[in-house]
Amino acid sequence: MLFSRWTLFQGIVVFSLLILAIILDYFKENISTLMSTSSLMPMLLTLVFITITIFLFSLFLIFQSKKSITFLVHPIWRKMHIIILFILVISIIIFISSFLLIPLGEVVQNNRWILYIIIYYFLFLMNILVLSIVHKRLNRNTSNEKKIELSFLWTIFLLFIFIFLIPSV
Repeated sequence: MLFSRWTLFQGIVVFSLLILAIILDYFKENISTLMSTSSLMPMLLTLVFITITIFLFSLFLIFQSKKSITFLVHPIWRKMHIIILFILVISIIIFISSFLLIPLGEVVQNNRWILYIIIYYFLFLMNILVLSIVHKRLNRNTSNEKKIELSFLWTIFLLFIFIFLIPSV
């Protein structure tokens, strides 16, 4: 079945990601003045944005698992953590190189939607990387929904550690 209710729900999730980016872009001046007044507020706003984004990605994946019985079944998922890690490293290298070689900073300042696409891309890769590790570690009797839920929690936890606790050390 090509178009099911789960596909409709996935479309709603993608639309919600678009709305989230529009809301963030609309309130960018208010958020920046709010961030300059307090040191705790930017951390909380960033954590809320990351949590909502990863939650929407997890919802998308849960709907995919409902739609397709073969999701997370293909043998490539046993090696997916290596593949996704490789893609993530290559993406980071390309991202950093594009800032150095191409004036990507100016392009992002003029077209803020590119920034949201880049953020969504890296957060999605992180979520899929954690999902592939959780999938590899758990037995086959664990449902895909449970694996996706655990990957959501682990992704939020790891991103919180990497973004907030490591720079302060």
